[in-house]
Amino acid sequence: MARAHTSPGAAQPGPDEVSRAEPAADPPHGGPRLPRVYVPRSRLWERLDHATGSAVTLLVAPVGAGKTLGVGGWLHHTAAPQAAGATWIHADATWTPDRLGAVLDAAVATPDDVQTDPRLVVVDDAHALPTATVRLVDERLTEAPERLRVLLVSRWDLPLTRLLPELLGNLTVLRGDLLRMGDAECAALVSEHAQTTDPEVVRAVTNHAQGWCAVVVLAARAVGAAPDPLAAAQRLASGNISIADRVASEVFTALTPRQRHLLLCVAAEGVVSAGFAVHLAHDPLAVDILVDLENTGLLVSRVPSDSSSDDPLSTRYRIHPLLVEVIRRRLVAGGVDVAQARASVVRAVHLDLARGLAEGAFERLVGVNAQEEAADLLAREGVRMALSRRSAPEVLDFVRRHPDTVDARPDTWFAVALDRWVCDDLEQARHWIDRIVEHRPGGDEAGHPDEVLACVRLWRARLGLEPVYAAVGNAKRVMIASRTKPSSDDGSAAVLPILASELGVAQNWLGELAEAEASLSVAVGLARAQGQPAMVVSALSHLAFTELMAGRERTCAEVATEALGRLESADAFRARNSPSRAALALLLSGLVDLPWPTEPIEPLGAGTGTTVHGADLCTRFWLRMRDARLALTAGSVALAERVLATPLEHPLLADAHLPDHLRAALLLERSFLAALSADRHALRALESELAALGAAGETELVGGLRADLAGDRRAAADAFEAAAADATYSQPPSRALALVCRAQLLDALGQQDEALEVMAEAATATEVRRNAVPFLGWCRQGTPVASLLQRLDGVSTSPWVHELAAATADRPDITSVFAPVTATPREREAVLPAVVRPVLSPREREVLAELARGSTYADIAASLFVSENTVKTHVSSLYGKLAVSRRSEALAVARSQHLL
Repeated sequence: MARAHTSPGAAQPGPDEVSRAEPAADPPHGGPRLPRVYVPRSRLWERLDHATGSAVTLLVAPVGAGKTLGVGGWLHHTAAPQAAGATWIHADATWTPDRLGAVLDAAVATPDDVQTDPRLVVVDDAHALPTATVRLVDERLTEAPERLRVLLVSRWDLPLTRLLPELLGNLTVLRGDLLRMGDAECAALVSEHAQTTDPEVVRAVTNHAQGWCAVVVLAARAVGAAPDPLAAAQRLASGNISIADRVASEVFTALTPRQRHLLLCVAAEGVVSAGFAVHLAHDPLAVDILVDLENTGLLVSRVPSDSSSDDPLSTRYRIHPLLVEVIRRRLVAGGVDVAQARASVVRAVHLDLARGLAEGAFERLVGVNAQEEAADLLAREGVRMALSRRSAPEVLDFVRRHPDTVDARPDTWFAVALDRWVCDDLEQARHWIDRIVEHRPGGDEAGHPDEVLACVRLWRARLGLEPVYAAVGNAKRVMIASRTKPSSDDGSAAVLPILASELGVAQNWLGELAEAEASLSVAVGLARAQGQPAMVVSALSHLAFTELMAGRERTCAEVATEALGRLESADAFRARNSPSRAALALLLSGLVDLPWPTEPIEPLGAGTGTTVHGADLCTRFWLRMRDARLALTAGSVALAERVLATPLEHPLLADAHLPDHLRAALLLERSFLAALSADRHALRALESELAALGAAGETELVGGLRADLAGDRRAAADAFEAAAADATYSQPPSRALALVCRAQLLDALGQQDEALEVMAEAATATEVRRNAVPFLGWCRQGTPVASLLQRLDGVSTSPWVHELAAATADRPDITSVFAPVTATPREREAVLPAVVRPVLSPREREVLAELARGSTYADIAASLFVSENTVKTHVSSLYGKLAVSRRSEALAVARSQHLL
C-alpha cells in the first residue's frame, strides 16, 4: 500500500493553512478520508516522524482529541520513510492474536531476501483490542522489536512492558498534549465552521475548547448557527452551560431535519451500514446524508472495511462519541423529531421481527427510549433473548432506568429473573422470583403460566427456600400437562426447555437418576428444536453428571465430550458455567479409567478458577470430591481428609442436608481415607452413619474394611460378601470394591479357586464402566491384587482383565503405598504441631524416604552411593531438625507433618 498524496519532497501545509484538497475516495493506506476542512497538525506530525522509527509508538489521548484524523493527515503528508506502504487497522474485538499476527508478519516480509525495516502498521482504537492481542504485541516488543513497527492509537494506556523497551528506544509514548491545538490552528478551524472571522467569537470558542479538536468544531458550529454569533460566543464564554447541553439545543437545531432524524435513528448502533441506516430511518437518501455528514470531519466517520465491494449501501459509518451523547440526551428530552425517529425505529424493528430477525431489536428499542415497545418485546422474546444471545447489559439497564414500566408489566418478570439467574446474579434473581411467586393477578390480568411458576419453584428449591421434593413433584405434573397444550402457545413453549433442564438438575440432586436422564434428554431435544445452543450445552453437561452418578462413567465421558464439542456454537457468556461442569464430569470419569495417571493432574481451570453457578449444588458437591481425589493421587491422605471435612457455604450442601445418594458417596469416600490412615474409630463412626441411611451393603463394606484393619480375615471376607450382595448405590462402585477385597482375602485363606471366580465377577462388573478403582488394592490382609489379576489373566480372554493385569503388574496395593507415609491416629495425637515446619535438604529427604522403607544404614549408603558415616551424619541432622531421638519418632513426626 502506498502512503501518498504528496511525494516525499513535497512541502507540508503550514500550521496556519487550512487544507481544502479533496482526498482520494479510498486512501491508499486504508486510513480515514480527510474532511474538506482540515487543519494540519504540524507538532504531532513532527513527533510522529521521529517516534515511529521505534518498534512501537503509543499515542494516548481522550475521545475527541483528533487522534485518528491527526495520524491520517500525517500519513497523507509525511516524507518519513517508515510510513511508506503503511497498513491501517481499525481495532475491535475481532482482531484476535492470530489475525493481527498475520498482518505484522506480512509487514516484515521482503522480496528477494532484501533486508529492510518493517512497514508501519497503524492500529486505530487500539484500546478495543482483546487482551490477548495486546499481549501478543507486548511479547513481540520484548522478544523481537527489530521485526516490529506499530503505531497504536488509543484512548488510554495499554498494558505494555515499559521500562526496558523505553530505555532501549524500542517504545515511545506520545500523550494528548501533542494533539492540543494551538490558537492559530483553532482560529483557522473556528473561522471555517462558524463562518465568521470575528476575533471575539474566535477567542471565546478557542478559550472554551482549550485546544481540543472536537469541542472546537462543535462549539464553532453551534455559534455559527446562532442568530447572533457574538451573543452566543459570550454565553459560551460565561461558562454556565456545558458543551454537550449547548450542542443538544443549538447544533442539533442547526442540522437539517433529515440529518437530525437520521442521527437520532442510528446513533445507538455505534457502527451502522448505509443500507441499515436507510432501513432504520425509513429514508432512501440516508446514504447521501451520511456522506455529507462525514465530510464535516467530526460528526460521522467512515469505518475501513476488508470488503472490496463498491456498493455504497455496504459502507459502514461510526457516529462520533460526543455526538452520541448529545443524541442520547436529546432522546431523553423528547420532542417532535424524537417521536418521529422513535416511530421509524419501532417500525424497522417490527419489520425485522416479522422476518425472524430479533438480534439487536431490544437494544434498538431501548436506544430510542421506546419503553412500552421494549417491554412488549421483553415479554414476548425475553426468554429466548436470555438463552440465545450474548450478555447484554441492556436488560438490566432497562430495568434500572424504567422501574415503573417493568413493575407494571408482570409478563416481563420471568425474562428478567432468567437473565439474572443465567448471569449468576442470585440476589437480583431472587428478587424477581419472589415477585413472581407473590403476584396475584386481578381483573382481566392473566397470571403467570404454570411452566413459569414451576420453573421458579425449582429455582427457589435450589436456593434452599422450599422443599426440593415438592418443587420436583409440581414440575413433573406441569411437564405432563404441557404435552396437551396447543403448539401455538409460544410463551409456554419457550419456557419448556428451561423447565425440563431445571427438573433434571433437581432430580440429579435427589438421586432420581433415571427420571433425571429422561428430563435432561427432553431438555436437549427441545433446546435444539428452538435453536438454543447454550441451553443444549448446559443440559448435556448436567446429563453427564447423571451418567456419572448412575455408575456409567464411560457414557459420562462421551456426553461430557459432546458438550465441550458444542461450545463453539454456543454463546460463550450464556454457557460460561457449562465448560467447567462438563470438564469436571470428564475428569471424574477419567480418574477411574485406565491407564492410571503417572503425574499430578491439573484440572481444567485450575489456573483461573473453575466457574460454577452459585445454585449448582451437584457440581459443587462433586467439585469437592474432585479436589479430595486429586489430593489422594498426589500422595496426601491428610489433605484429602481436610478437603472433605471443609464445609461448603450453601445450606443444602451441609453434610446433614445432603440427599442419601450423595451423603453415602461422601461417607464412603471418607471411609476409604480412614482405612488408608488406619483410623478404626473413624471407620466405626462412618459405619454407623451409613447404617442410619439404610445403606446395608455400603455399611457392610465399611465393616469389612474395619475387620481387615483389625486383622480378622474371616469376618472381613464375610462382610465383603454381604456388601457385594446388597450394595445400594452405584457411586462409588461398592459392589466391585467388595468383590475384589473378598477375592484378596479368600486367596489368603487358601480358597484360591473361589478367589479367582470372585475376581472374575468383579472384572465383569467393571468392564462396561471401565472403573479400575476397585483394583487399587484396598485390603491389607489379603493377597496383592496384582498377583490375583496375573493368575486371572492366564485363564481369561477378557481384554479388560488383560488391561488390568498389565496396569497393576508393577504397582503395589494402595494400602502398601500409603502405609509408610500416612500418619496413624496415634501418631497424630502423639506429635505436637510444629510452630515452624522443618526445612530438609534434598539429601535429608532421600535419607528420610529410605528410613521409611525400613532400610539399614548400609542399604542407604549403597543406594545413595555415600559412606555409612555420611548417612549417620544426615540421620543425626534429621533427628535434630525433627526434635526426636530414634527412627520411629522421626517417622511419626515426618508423617504427621507431611514430610514424606
